[in-house]
Amino acid sequence: MANLRTRKTHLKYMKLIAGGFLENGCGLCQRIKTVREFKYWRIITNLFPYDRISRIHHMIIPKRHISEKEISEKEKKEYELIKEKYIEKKYEFIVETTKSTKSIPEHFHIHLIIAKKESKKNSSKKT
Repeated sequence: MANLRTRKTHLKYMKLIAGGFLENGCGLCQRIKTVREFKYWRIITNLFPYDRISRIHHMIIPKRHISEKEISEKEKKEYELIKEKYIEKKYEFIVETTKSTKSIPEHFHIHLIIAKKESKKNSSKKT
């Protein structure tokens, strides 16, 4: 898998994982800075953002520690409303990794990204 994190962030992430971060409970259930709270969902800051591509990287997670299969109808309805009324207006990309690449597959989460702006030296000039 292509690494969407810078080397520095990736090494910090790998060091934390090697140190047992995921063995001490769910990293998403631990107190992480909450950006926005809803009845069944919360948007949190990603501690290890995809900083090669993102200027802002948050995640939306259910408040309950559940997999995607366990999401209730009420939670699904609220997610769709949040997506339509909030996420679509605030973020540029909604990213969900595959089950094989999720570091925390037991707690459903979706990445919400605002991309880095293209630098002038990387943009193509119109002729």
